Amino acid sequence: MATTARNKGHETVEHTADMGLRGWGATPAEALEETACALLDLMADRGGLEGELRFEFDVTGDGPEELLVEFLNELLSLSDVEEAVLTGVTVKWCVDEGDGWALRAVVNGVPRTEFRDRMLREVKAAASYGASITRVGGGQWTALCVVDL
Repeated sequence: MATTARNKGHETVEHTADMGLRGWGATPAEALEETACALLDLMADRGGLEGELRFEFDVTGDGPEELLVEFLNELLSLSDVEEAVLTGVTVKWCVDEGDGWALRAVVNGVPRTEFRDRMLREVKAAASYGASITRVGGGQWTALCVVDL
């Protein structure tokens, strides 16, 4: 488990056929960001890599769970299309717009051709089944999503 501060962090969760990802933080944005970090940790050894590539994108969903799945799938697509090892992700903002949720993320990476040896496993997609974002005790938020390996 990797943690970046006392009240936020992320981990992988064993799942029968695939892998679960869990992130938590003081806000939905932190929980989403930490879940994305769990995804990046699952995909590659990011230790010591500085992201020379920078990508920024917006994602929307009908609700927080759909936003989570769309966000993780956008990261997977970005890694494939840009042929990059993603090294970091920051959720700049995440809002409930009333008729849906939206977020903006900034992602860093390095060219996969130069760092192929850092790749750990292929992740095919994030699944909507079982995806959740909930507020738990102490006001903290937890996001959970299963990914197909």
